[in-house]
Amino acid sequence: MATLVEDAARLAEQLVSPLGRRWSHVQAVAARACELTGAVQPYRAEHLVVAAWLHDIGYSPEIGLTKFHPLDGARHLRDLGWPADIVNLVAHHSGARFEAGERGMSEQLDEFPFADSPVLDALVIADPRDSDALAALAPPNRPESPLRSHAA
Repeated sequence: MATLVEDAARLAEQLVSPLGRRWSHVQAVAARACELTGAVQPYRAEHLVVAAWLHDIGYSPEIGLTKFHPLDGARHLRDLGWPADIVNLVAHHSGARFEAGERGMSEQLDEFPFADSPVLDALVIADPRDSDALAALAPPNRPESPLRSHAA
């Protein structure tokens, strides 16, 4: 029987691999999320990695109905019966609530409860918007992770 992480990786590959560089990005975010699991409570670590695999599925033309990928991805996952915690992480990754406000889509995104949590923080860190900025923070220039305070 497949694990939740394996199911997520398989679904992400199905929907995102045709998108070229986006698929490489998703794989890198999932790998980074694996590195960050120690920053969250052990029972939440799996959800972090699963959300990392699934965070950009809304870019797929197959499911991208609104063209706002966090919303489209979350709706698709909800319709497939994925756990609500994972669906909500996908809906709200990387400050989606702010972009939803700019797009006039806050009410639609509100279908998914926002929970500020160490898991969401870790997902945001795993999903850089600017890979050049992330590279600039490579050791020894990278500051201590703010997530360490959430690990207890």
